Amino acid sequence: MAITRKRFEEIVKELRRKGEVVPATYDCIYKAIMRNCPKYRADTTSNLTSVSKKLILNTYKEMNTEYVIDNVLEKGKVSDVLFEVKGYVFNFEFNNRKWDGLIERNDAYLGKVKNDLIRRAKSYASMPKVIQININNFYCFLSKENLLEFKSRDKYGIIESDKWGKIYVNLKLIREKYDRGLELTKLEKELVILTLTKIDEIDKIAKGDEELMEVAKELKRLTNDAYTIGLYDEEEERRRIENSIKIT
Repeated sequence: MAITRKRFEEIVKELRRKGEVVPATYDCIYKAIMRNCPKYRADTTSNLTSVSKKLILNTYKEMNTEYVIDNVLEKGKVSDVLFEVKGYVFNFEFNNRKWDGLIERNDAYLGKVKNDLIRRAKSYASMPKVIQININNFYCFLSKENLLEFKSRDKYGIIESDKWGKIYVNLKLIREKYDRGLELTKLEKELVILTLTKIDEIDKIAKGDEELMEVAKELKRLTNDAYTIGLYDEEEERRRIENSIKIT
């Protein structure tokens, strides 16, 4: 169940009272982090996809996350984070909970990205590569791997097309590794910081790291910003629309 704005307001106030921050496991906070922390966004994307960080920083262009509506069933198709760089389009989806139809919904988002690109491409060959990155705050596919990559292949492992791909992040597994005190890679630190609320933990994991300190600063700013509570309205409205679609 999606929480209401009133409940979100209560959560924010309680975290403020305890001297903690609102974690980026809430869509509105995650989207703000990805929008306002360019060095973090570039480094995380590069570490997930092996696309050059310099290319991402220098050619970044934000895209409209609300797709062209083709029929009544497509109301509410809004990505969490969507941007392009030279030769690539990245679609980030933060999934805080698992529900029936989640993968199908994200497939629909990926399809809309490709369709919108076709509308403005000069040729199929000139289309950029589309990569959807699903950050799942739950155990996905019963896998013990932190990262899973999916492409369209035949039974011999031959890739049908390199123009699109999907990456799944098992955020729960990374958080478990952190809680056990095990050493984390840079990418794992960039992902686990999204789940933290205690300022001392955030400062410790971010210390001396340019990208992580950028996130730590933004998490504190968002928590203390009165406007943050209003950010949840958009997310709550989107969930209402999605739920109405599922009912019909």
